[in-house]
Amino acid sequence: MYLSQLILNDRQPQVHRDLGNAHAFHQRLMHGFPDQPTETPRADWAILYRREPDSYAVLVQSAIAPNWSHLPNHYVQCEPQVKPFELTANTLSVGQQLQFRLKANPSKRDKATRKTIGFYRREDQLAWLARKRKRHGFELLTVDAIPAPNVFGTKAKGKAPIRIHTVLFQGVLQVTDAAALVAAVQQGIGRGRSYGCGLLSLARLD
Repeated sequence: MYLSQLILNDRQPQVHRDLGNAHAFHQRLMHGFPDQPTETPRADWAILYRREPDSYAVLVQSAIAPNWSHLPNHYVQCEPQVKPFELTANTLSVGQQLQFRLKANPSKRDKATRKTIGFYRREDQLAWLARKRKRHGFELLTVDAIPAPNVFGTKAKGKAPIRIHTVLFQGVLQVTDAAALVAAVQQGIGRGRSYGCGLLSLARLD
């Protein structure tokens, strides 16, 4: 796996235009990866990203090495930092405690209308994450749900607009199933993974 840090150039109008349209920004980041004749290159290469709170820093995680030279001139303030990392079930242990950060779209699918319904109350957001913990191999020790800017965008004329409610979760988790947690890091958690949601970041406790 690879983790890139991009510091976007806030003086560039194109940066602001892209950040104002989630689909455009998704397409911009995909320029860092080879063209692929499939409909799901993001999923195929496990590409996830998150804009960090109150900054122009963007983290991009991928299964293959990116090439950020295809971004427009001066799109980033400095040379992107790209670091390979290895995360396997053998590098984690059951009972291990880790700091985590996750920007997510807490939501459910309405069975009658098939529409996605977001959770807006803090208790519902925390309950959503608590339901995810068993499937994704962790127990929550401490967690906070911090409101994050919602995601908006348009794909094309005539297409439904993109509207995604987002929350930043962070705290401390405990590993209960190492393989499941590794899969969660690689594949992301929840909806909106094409638009800056789902990237689960882990760090050792100080």
